[in-house]
Amino acid sequence: MITNELFAQWSKKKDTPQFASTVKRAVVYTRVSSKEQFDKNLSLDWQRKTIEEFAGRNGFDILNFFGGTYESAKTDGRKEFQSMLEYIRKQKGKISHILVYLLDRFSRTGGGAIKLAQDLREKYGVTIVAVTQPIDTSNPGGVFQQNMQFLFSQYDNELRKQRAVAGIKEKLERGIWCMKPPMGYDIIRSNGERKIVVNKEGKLLRKAFEWKLQGMKNEEILAQLKAKGLNIYKQKLSMTFSNPFYCGLIANKMLNGRLIDGQHEKLVSKEVFLKVNNIRAAANKYGVAHQKEIAQIPLKVFMHCPHCGEGYTGYVVKAKKLWYYKCRTKGCCANKNASKVNAQFMEFLSQYEIKEEYMSLLIDELLDSTEKINEANKQQQQEVNKSMQDVQKKIDVIEEKFFVEGVMSQETYEKLLAKYAKEKTEIAGLSRENFSGSSNLDEIITEAVTFSSKLALAWSSSDVKQKEQIQKLLFPDGVSYDMKNEAFRTTKVNLLLSLNAELAGLSEDDINKQGGMKATLSNSVGMTGFEPATSSSRTKHATGLRYIPK
Repeated sequence: MITNELFAQWSKKKDTPQFASTVKRAVVYTRVSSKEQFDKNLSLDWQRKTIEEFAGRNGFDILNFFGGTYESAKTDGRKEFQSMLEYIRKQKGKISHILVYLLDRFSRTGGGAIKLAQDLREKYGVTIVAVTQPIDTSNPGGVFQQNMQFLFSQYDNELRKQRAVAGIKEKLERGIWCMKPPMGYDIIRSNGERKIVVNKEGKLLRKAFEWKLQGMKNEEILAQLKAKGLNIYKQKLSMTFSNPFYCGLIANKMLNGRLIDGQHEKLVSKEVFLKVNNIRAAANKYGVAHQKEIAQIPLKVFMHCPHCGEGYTGYVVKAKKLWYYKCRTKGCCANKNASKVNAQFMEFLSQYEIKEEYMSLLIDELLDSTEKINEANKQQQQEVNKSMQDVQKKIDVIEEKFFVEGVMSQETYEKLLAKYAKEKTEIAGLSRENFSGSSNLDEIITEAVTFSSKLALAWSSSDVKQKEQIQKLLFPDGVSYDMKNEAFRTTKVNLLLSLNAELAGLSEDDINKQGGMKATLSNSVGMTGFEPATSSSRTKHATGLRYIPK
């Protein structure tokens, strides 16, 4: 007789997962929903204690703990959360449950949480158990109930988000930036009022805007910032230049393209912000690839249009392989062959070269003048030191009255201390500004005068970076160039150049009337208003003129 048992080899049995086990092995995940809860420790200990008691009552063996910190559940990319999932993957078949305090402690992503819970059940045999909301997910009804809890958690998140966004948008409309401000700003509270103010880094970034206006390249600006203690990368600098927050404007997607005048402190004016971004925009036009320096157009930005005041940019006609200077202003229609302009600039430089017959006399006169200046500075430094000592005595007096005698209120003490501290800062700045010396004046002045006798040659034989340094050194405010008349003009020149230009304009009769060349030089140096170089000068000598050879 044929029975069904004979067909047993073709029968099908229910798959038994390799991780099926009657042993309850669990991991625990706890989290708090805000930094305030984490800082004040309002729920973490309670969550863990409740979960451990539940595990003890229901025979769970806890293998590991995860979380225990602040992690938002809006996404499932949390660090501790991902560490837990990775642990479960590596321990596949050895873990049966994830224990949480509430389901929304596990996730508030709605559909994402539902899919994750399904994968954990089906691929790893892991069930999520909320100890304060126990649901049996071994049947469709329990799974449905758990899924509804995940969806409600997401719905609650969306409601919170909607309320938060409405509040943020309302503040943005009133010019109040309620989020973390960009680099260069601090949030302070004064009399219960929240203010966003420029900090020390912001003051350096303000200088970066100024340097950009002066035609300085980003690489130079970054180097200057680093020397002053602010080390940022070039992308961050570009982001700073393009962020309207720094000129007092608020831009946010919630405003749908509108700009609002902010209540925070401005770093720069709107005019400065626009000029800087016009310079940046022009640098990327006319087919010029971004480079640190372009040898064919060393006068770019440094040279200005006399009609609109904007710095010339450069572009290349690729078909002819010719470079041109062009005005930035739309409609100005000024452009000129770069090679021709560069040659004319050399001729312009040659007009300022010191004549060989003046060199030795000029060196002697400069040495005499700088020695007198340094002597005067030493006397002034003594006066500054005395002023500093007087202020320090005042500080000592108020500290004794406040800390020792107790006869001064804290409010009065802090007010006076701030006043005297400001005085000290101003005096220290005066000291740095007005006192500088050099132990090798003879060598420095000789080098400067010699260099000034061959300006055109030095400029033409230098690489583009050195050319730019020479240009800024000789003409601090740049030069204007009239393309129609092919003429250079400048409003400010280096001290030695102005001195030489004055001497070049004197006739032999003028020199004889003043008692000879030495007397003429002495008078000219005195009339020039000789003063020390700025603190940025490498050698800090009186001429302010230095040349760094290749």
